[in-house]
Amino acid sequence: MKNITPPTLNPLVALFVKITIAVAVAIVVLVVAGFLLKIFLIAAVVAAVAVGVFFLYNLFRRRRNFPAIR
Repeated sequence: MKNITPPTLNPLVALFVKITIAVAVAIVVLVVAGFLLKIFLIAAVVAAVAVGVFFLYNLFRRRRNFPAIR
């Protein structure tokens, strides 16, 4: 990994900067993951409702196709 800090910087300050950048990136990743999780959860609910409606539609449509018993 390339050293992104200037050579005159104190090693503890350089470590602090690296840790701060890592924490900031982790927070951004968590926020983005949370946003995407909400989208995936909503999409899963919509898909489940659509499959349920399709199942019920086919269930009732098949019953009408049965021949009448006389």
